[in-house]
Amino acid sequence: MTTTHVRGARAVLDRLLTLEPTAAALVRTRNRLASGGHFTKGLVDAVGQVHHRAPGRWPVHQVAAFLDIHAAIGAGRYAMVQVGVDTMPRPDAERAANAAALVDLPEPFTAQLDQDQNAADEDGMVEWSEAIVVTRSTGVPYTAGCAVPESLTIPTAVQPMQIPLEVGTTLPSRTLLHLEEDGGVARWAYGSTDLYVLLNLQHALVS
Repeated sequence: MTTTHVRGARAVLDRLLTLEPTAAALVRTRNRLASGGHFTKGLVDAVGQVHHRAPGRWPVHQVAAFLDIHAAIGAGRYAMVQVGVDTMPRPDAERAANAAALVDLPEPFTAQLDQDQNAADEDGMVEWSEAIVVTRSTGVPYTAGCAVPESLTIPTAVQPMQIPLEVGTTLPSRTLLHLEEDGGVARWAYGSTDLYVLLNLQHALVS
């Protein structure tokens, strides 16, 4: 049975394929993922890890979900914040160890890892008790010296809230669903010592 988030990713793929510029962007993104091309550090794993399958071998609808998230970050609709954990997540069977590692997150962040999970929509929850400041892209490009053009950014305050936590592998389509339905998602990916908080700055729960 096809899940809601996979159906959503396929709808994104259909939308991207209707216009030549977005279809070309999809091809470029897939090629960059396959070649290990430049993306913001940690972004690919934060968006998704597909059961140890390299990003270059993701199904094309998952590439479409990744591109949608990447484009939204560049346009300033989404933002990403790194929270240090200082250790990498262990396999799902070691949930108690993972829960212990998340106990000492920097203030004002706290996390609760579901010890049962039982095929729930997330692995737990992350919240912050006071406003945090995130860096939002303005979508206005600038070039510093010979560097590749980047977007100007501005600080944006996000009030206290609670978002789903996804540990280890997860599909880009699930990340996109969390962003659209829950306003954000916290990703602790395999191999990462950081928790990446992805936020939809245009969501009613965030603004």
